[in-house]
Amino acid sequence: MPNDHPHQAPPTAPAPYGGPGRPGVPGPHIPGPYNAPGSYGTHPQYAPAPPLSMPSSVRAARTTTYVTVGLALLAAVAVGVTEGPRGAGAAFGGNVFGVALLVLACFYGKAGRWLRVTSLVLASVQIPLGLSGTLRGNIGGLVALVGAVVMVVLLSQASAGEWFRRPRTPGA
Repeated sequence: MPNDHPHQAPPTAPAPYGGPGRPGVPGPHIPGPYNAPGSYGTHPQYAPAPPLSMPSSVRAARTTTYVTVGLALLAAVAVGVTEGPRGAGAAFGGNVFGVALLVLACFYGKAGRWLRVTSLVLASVQIPLGLSGTLRGNIGGLVALVGAVVMVVLLSQASAGEWFRRPRTPGA
């Protein structure tokens, strides 16, 4: 007998690709941590898709960091040739946080929200250091000042925030 249990629904065909449910019907709701509603309540299918590639603002911020540190290093070498090692140290010393930003920029493709916050804080601290170097007539200070202002502007954009908040796969 095909239906020995009259209170059970007849068997249904499996969904395409092995997923639960019927085609065209959203899948089950996956709750957030501790059974809290997900970030989009009971309608996770309306969540915006995460960005697939790095936004231009983040790419520009990373490139700005590379160029800023490179120019600061060239300025330090040029000042070192004309004024000696003390002048070179003064020219590059105003860009100490720029070197830390350079290291952080190498991880913009993989790391999360903490990286953006740390980069914004370091660039914000770099601004007064670059300004003081510029006011003392140091060319390295001007390079650090301009680079830090550009970094803060680029990393403060909404597209950068979405990039650093995107979901990631473990181990990637």
